[in-house]
Amino acid sequence: MKRLLLPVLVLSMLSVTALCAAAEPVKVFVTEIRVTGVQEKKDFAATLQTLLASRLSGGEILAVESANDADIIVTGSYVVFGKVFSMDAVANVKGGGTLARGFVQGVSADELIPAVGKLAQILGGEIAKDYKPTSVRPPRQERVPPVHAAGGIAVAPRPAAAPSTDIVRAQPAAPTTTTGWMSQRLTSELIGIAPGKSMPNGTREFYLVGDRSLRLSQQGDGLKTVAEVSFSGGKQILGVDSADLDGDGEPEAYVTIFDGDSLSSEVWTSRDGKLVRVAEKLPYYFRGIALGGREKKIYVQQMGNDTDFYGDVYELVKVGSNYEMKNAIKLPRFGFLYNFSMITDRDGKELFVVLNDDGYLIVYDRKGEELWRSGDKYGGTELFFKRPDLTNVRVTGESFRWIFLQQRIAVTTAGEVVVPQNTGFYVLGNSRSYSKNTIVAFVWTGAALDETWHTKQSQNYLADYYFDEGRKELVMLEVVKKEGIIAKGASVITVKKVE
Repeated sequence: MKRLLLPVLVLSMLSVTALCAAAEPVKVFVTEIRVTGVQEKKDFAATLQTLLASRLSGGEILAVESANDADIIVTGSYVVFGKVFSMDAVANVKGGGTLARGFVQGVSADELIPAVGKLAQILGGEIAKDYKPTSVRPPRQERVPPVHAAGGIAVAPRPAAAPSTDIVRAQPAAPTTTTGWMSQRLTSELIGIAPGKSMPNGTREFYLVGDRSLRLSQQGDGLKTVAEVSFSGGKQILGVDSADLDGDGEPEAYVTIFDGDSLSSEVWTSRDGKLVRVAEKLPYYFRGIALGGREKKIYVQQMGNDTDFYGDVYELVKVGSNYEMKNAIKLPRFGFLYNFSMITDRDGKELFVVLNDDGYLIVYDRKGEELWRSGDKYGGTELFFKRPDLTNVRVTGESFRWIFLQQRIAVTTAGEVVVPQNTGFYVLGNSRSYSKNTIVAFVWTGAALDETWHTKQSQNYLADYYFDEGRKELVMLEVVKKEGIIAKGASVITVKKVE
């Protein structure tokens, strides 16, 4: 009986081992996709690589981060002709032999993500069906860090020293100071910042907004929340600006609010450590702008039934307890309240600086003639609201249109044009997720905008900023963690000296 039991146990163990081997997933590495006909090819190629790898991974397939660890190598290409795109991919067995091919097409950027999912299904099905491992892979050898002479201790190589300044000059200039101040990690993904009151001891206040809240915070060694108010779920905050229009020495917060149908903006101020509402149900978008580097004022624009930005831009003034519009500004093509400012050339002529919908920086004269256009894209925002768009649903396939509110263009008293540049993970149709930012300053030469300085690149999305002219500081609101379905977001305020 014992002689019969031993072979049975051996066979059982061999069967279990075979089942475990069969259950091991096929390891697939997706190379960077070759891209043709798209701006910012490198970022877009990396985005496509990530999308395809994430959708291939699952079940019998595991996406890996190195070709050395893979059984299958997937290569691909993405081509755009007009509005039509085509994405092709080939799965090759490591060492030779094509295992699967597939392609998908679409007619708009909104179809790209579903198309990548379909392509992954095609490849994944063929790989799972036809791949047969030829041998057992040897165990992976872990790379051992080099041993340095300091007592025979294994020491990881030191990273390169970080730049000693936050400002990178295009031409030789006097050294600039390092980052002036940084707040602690702030709860939630905030969307806007505006200056509050400055204290005699050098500290200052900030107005901060999320999509449903307004905070008054005070800068010290850290950041302290002085007061906070919340708004109902039917209201969406689109931004905050500040100015002392009533002349009492206390800057008011001008909060742009969309109530789902129209603008219903409000004005708040600080009194005795509390936030007090001064006005409500104002039909304006607000934006604080220092046109030509002069005094910053609050400018407004209205919303139409069929147009998102209706009519001219006006200066907002306070008359008694009421607010009125005056001094209309007619903007050039592509211009609206959230994407323009003005500069003055050497001859004293006023010029418009505009960020168009594609992110290009354009300079116009007063007659609307285009004088210059940037080669790179600037701005970049994740802030948007939606309005019903039933008349175009057959064309767009969506019953709502998405309105994105562009980043600020600041103009200093020295005539420098300061503009952010968010870049990073992906921008596909209405789906936007930025992960890096820098702020760039230009000066108008009479023929073009020429860069004078820029901040070193930050690995965060820049939600909002302002330039503190008196202190020569950039005050930046960055998102360090994006909100998810369950996870809460986080933000930080960074102050950088510019000298």
